Amino acid sequence: MQSVTIVLLIINISIYLFTAIVTIGRGDMQTIIYYYGGISRWALNRGLVYTPISALFLHGSFLHIAFNMFALYQLGRLVEGVYGQKKFLIFYFGTGLVGNLSAAFFSPPTVPTIGSSSAIFGLVGVLFILGFRKDTPTILQSVTGISLLPIIIINLIFGFTAQNISNSAHIGGLLCGIALGWFIGPGYSNFRRHRPTTRVREKSPQTVARDIFNKYATVLNTLSNEESDERNLRIAQLRSELSNLNDYDLAYKVLKELYQRDMITTSEFEKVRRLI
Repeated sequence: MQSVTIVLLIINISIYLFTAIVTIGRGDMQTIIYYYGGISRWALNRGLVYTPISALFLHGSFLHIAFNMFALYQLGRLVEGVYGQKKFLIFYFGTGLVGNLSAAFFSPPTVPTIGSSSAIFGLVGVLFILGFRKDTPTILQSVTGISLLPIIIINLIFGFTAQNISNSAHIGGLLCGIALGWFIGPGYSNFRRHRPTTRVREKSPQTVARDIFNKYATVLNTLSNEESDERNLRIAQLRSELSNLNDYDLAYKVLKELYQRDMITTSEFEKVRRLI
């Protein structure tokens, strides 16, 4: 299944390239696109109700889209991996919509706001509050909660001091992400409650344990970077699946075999062992 994050990247980049090509040497055309595609009180008062969404896909410069797409790639893959595609889309468009409406409310009436940063700050808000949920594994602490506070503060300060940056969109998206992340649980929580029960009934615990070993022996072997977000996510999912065996001895046997075959590090072994 295609990653939603990658699809959003392709759409954003394609729209940017299109607008860049059609506006070459025509500043008036660029103004028209941003004026009628960007979000503003002027646009909303004239019935341009699509602008809170269309503004998410418009970018004013190469640096603008490059920075946003880099952030989307890093944050989007992590949020999509933890929550799944449907919840990721709710976060992305929900926080983007709220952030853009905040920009329209607090900005001068005729000044349009464009860019996907409201949704990106929304993803930051989701990951920030994830660190405070009781169902969040400690393995994800390095990319959630308090660890994100310096990034949030630095970017907000930069937004207040730099020109042509809508901090109201950033703050609106961030707060919306925090609210949604508090009430919407991670995808692996749903997996833990529902899917494993069916699997254990259909297969013996020993068979399920062997399936888990085969799955993560392959996955972890391809993720050699211990500090990568994707590896941290896979370790968290491993811990969740081992816990669902409801058999500590069997789960420990799988974990120990992964460790003995150098598929997981000593620190990862200890973290998972304490939580299964």
